[in-house]
Amino acid sequence: MEYTGIDAVVFGADDLKLARRLFTDWGLRKVSDRRKELVFATRIGSEVIVRAADTPGLPPRLEEGSQFREVIFGLANRKAVDAIAENLAADRAVQVDPDGTVHSVDDNGIAIGFRVWRHGLEKAEDGTAWNGPGHRGRLNTVGPVYEAAQPFKMGHIVFSVPDTRVAEAFYRKRLGFFLSDRYVGGAGVFLRWAERSEHHNLFFAKSRTGKVDLHHIAFEVRDIHEVFGGGKAFVERGWKTEIGPGRHPISSAYFWYFKNPLGGAIEYFCDPDHVDAGWTPNNYRVNRFSEWHLADGLGSGTDASALARPSLAAARAIEQGTPVKLKRDQTV
Repeated sequence: MEYTGIDAVVFGADDLKLARRLFTDWGLRKVSDRRKELVFATRIGSEVIVRAADTPGLPPRLEEGSQFREVIFGLANRKAVDAIAENLAADRAVQVDPDGTVHSVDDNGIAIGFRVWRHGLEKAEDGTAWNGPGHRGRLNTVGPVYEAAQPFKMGHIVFSVPDTRVAEAFYRKRLGFFLSDRYVGGAGVFLRWAERSEHHNLFFAKSRTGKVDLHHIAFEVRDIHEVFGGGKAFVERGWKTEIGPGRHPISSAYFWYFKNPLGGAIEYFCDPDHVDAGWTPNNYRVNRFSEWHLADGLGSGTDASALARPSLAAARAIEQGTPVKLKRDQTV
């Protein structure tokens, strides 16, 4: 189907001021700020759109009542979008906007959209330089320290649904997604939109309540340093950890999840597995959410001030020529 990414995710909001602060602090670029609509973008250009909850035509909330409204997938060309529209129109309502965006719902009632990708594409770059035994890729250079995150793109979106088998069948048979892994017994299914892609771009978990809702949206950052730096900065701005930081053994990615007042969670992640036709799907029998994780952030239950690193602050002050008084047992 020639998917290129998550083009946009749409939320409703009763408090646009809160949403503005949330996504600004998250590190997204503000594209537009109107009285009843906010648009933020990742570095690649994919968008988070927040509209006032009473906006006419806004898709309804899901069953659990979060403010998530729609996910819109980007495709490489008009032909691919039209093929999806024709496929879906065979058994469900399909709406086409003047700009060509196709809107419908999946078999779990989740609002989905499709449009020709309007944003940037990934370009080859050197990436993070790592040093390890036999490979010293970073020479005469200090490793990066991030004061905040700047998410590159939305890498995947996750929903809780009553029946993951229904979701898997729809996205594989109707929309051309590929199976990466499953939890047995219908507990969960990992799907990707291309044969060669990140380990997963969609994950469906069996709902504990029997209802449908957003679980989380994952934003990719450059490396583990940005996961930590971005997460630390987000906490210091007053936002609460959902779980993490940690590392997933399925997909290998590092993560840090935060509570999203609009519904579900938002995640910083990096270093996911990349797979192609040579990948063999696994059927996991036990929950493998994390290899390791912290339950409530780097503060381990303390307030945000406990995350301060006096020695780093002191070092930066010295670099700037500012006198620093060191406390007992503090080193630079």
